[in-house]
Amino acid sequence: MNIETLVLKSKSGDISAFMELLKQKQELFYKISFTYTKNPYDAEDCISEAAIIGFEKIKQLKNPNKFYSWFTSILINICRKAFRENRVISSEKEIDKVRDMFSYDSIEDKIVIEGLLNTLKNDEREILVLRYLKDYSIQDVAEIMDIPINTVKTKIYRALNFLKSKSGRAKNEY
Repeated sequence: MNIETLVLKSKSGDISAFMELLKQKQELFYKISFTYTKNPYDAEDCISEAAIIGFEKIKQLKNPNKFYSWFTSILINICRKAFRENRVISSEKEIDKVRDMFSYDSIEDKIVIEGLLNTLKNDEREILVLRYLKDYSIQDVAEIMDIPINTVKTKIYRALNFLKSKSGRAKNEY
């Protein structure tokens, strides 16, 4: 079945259709959730909570083709809540990605990168993760974060420039 049919069935209360929608992207949802929670059990809990909320609010979805962006934004909001409650630290994957951007090789450089990531605002960090780690388009990031496209572009530009400028200074300090 196509996405539009599954969404329409879900809107009429068909939970199996809704679960089929989630099943099609379950690995992606798990990766997103795990990026925030850093724990497989918490990641699954967040997905379960998002599924419940998503099913309850499916009637609010206007465009069936936007289901995955819509559900991803629900999931991210739940993960953010879990992140705030658990004070989870940066994932190794994020640190490795940023390290690759700056070609760092040593443990000292890794510590510098961790410090740099912690200096970013939460929204800037989330935008970079969605754009560069999860490979979402700028349009999708804007929809997920519920902000204008130009705001996403500006935040990416500022965050990357900030990281680049700080990385040079921080590297010289050690």
